[in-house]
Amino acid sequence: MISFGLKGFSLLAGFLLISLYLNAVNQRAYGIILTITSIAGFISFFDIGIGNGLRNKLGRSIAENNKILSKKYISTAYAYVGYLFGAFLVIFLIIVPIIDWSFVLNVKKGSIPNLNLCFVYVVFLFAVRFILELISVILLADQKSSMNDSILFLTNLLNIVLFYLLKWAGHLNFYSILISICVAPVIILIIYSLVLFNGKYAAIKPSLKFVDHSLRKDLLGLGLQFFAIQIIYIIIFSTTNILIVQLFKIDNVAEYNIAFKYYNVSTMIFSILLTPIWGAFTNAWYQKEYDWIEKNIKKYILIAICLCFLSILQYYLYPIVSLYWLKKYFPIQFLLCLSLVIYNFIFCFTNIFSFFLNGIGQVRVQLYCAIAGGLVNIPLTIWLSKYTTLGLSSIVFANIFCLLPGSIFTSIETFKLLKNARLSQYSSVYPDS
Repeated sequence: MISFGLKGFSLLAGFLLISLYLNAVNQRAYGIILTITSIAGFISFFDIGIGNGLRNKLGRSIAENNKILSKKYISTAYAYVGYLFGAFLVIFLIIVPIIDWSFVLNVKKGSIPNLNLCFVYVVFLFAVRFILELISVILLADQKSSMNDSILFLTNLLNIVLFYLLKWAGHLNFYSILISICVAPVIILIIYSLVLFNGKYAAIKPSLKFVDHSLRKDLLGLGLQFFAIQIIYIIIFSTTNILIVQLFKIDNVAEYNIAFKYYNVSTMIFSILLTPIWGAFTNAWYQKEYDWIEKNIKKYILIAICLCFLSILQYYLYPIVSLYWLKKYFPIQFLLCLSLVIYNFIFCFTNIFSFFLNGIGQVRVQLYCAIAGGLVNIPLTIWLSKYTTLGLSSIVFANIFCLLPGSIFTSIETFKLLKNARLSQYSSVYPDS
């Protein structure tokens, strides 16, 4: 219930921030801010799956109350993530002057002064943020999802405070908004890390003495498969703003993100309900509670269907909501609305089975589906945008097409595993049957 409330408040704060930013800078400038942060988000590649590997391994060592092993896993994860993001920053500083960022953003050269410096600051802050986000992984491994949810809530709250402080000081502009968006999560994550590692997690806080290179395989074994999936999904989802800039106009970035944020309510609600189930699926699988697993999968499918109807209701409510939210009616194409409703349902449906398979370490089917989707996503998006009249919705329809194989095959794999597990359990109880 606490988790639901925190994510609900985070969602409302996120809506408020969009309205504040759009009224502080124009649609084009806000689109540029979104695109720059999307590009910076690509550095999450350098996690190479360590975060997910840590979540699975640490969850087990915490459950077994093995504090020494937990401390070693955490120390090793921080060390390797630090090395990787540090190496990336050195490489980025070398190549940043070479790249024509105006071309990447599809804006007139020289129209944004100090653009290279903007990218340096933003990428540096994102790198620090990704290292610090290991505290979120630790909280999730310890099944403290509500405490983890409070990080996003406080980040959004701090962003609102920073917005009004900048406005009061007379320094509210494109640059200050861009930097404040990047600084806020870093501040909150530093506070959480200091408080938790000097309190609740003092016994397992990272230390250079406990970095154990022999645990690298534990963190990267399954982690590399998670990493491959992560890379492909970043390609599918994080290239959206860049593709909009290149295939349409920079102004369309804000339009798309407003629509996505509005219709993302259903997936946000679903994620609130689904987040704790990863660990629960893991425990139930090893305790051979297969009926419980199947019952909960069916329950979540029903919830996803109900949320689909919520998305349809949102379509009819949008003209009223936008007047209160954005202080004006901001039109959204019908096809974009339709595509987002379909996408949200498929995304929720797929996540049910992905969470189960992730929880029991069976990620190979997801990997194959992700590779297939990742290979066709960008070419399909370009083709749909150029040779159909779908407009902005071509981005979403391409994502839908790329998610469909995962929806189909992960659900088949899940029920196949459950069936085989039941047969194995039955044969062990009745060996002569």
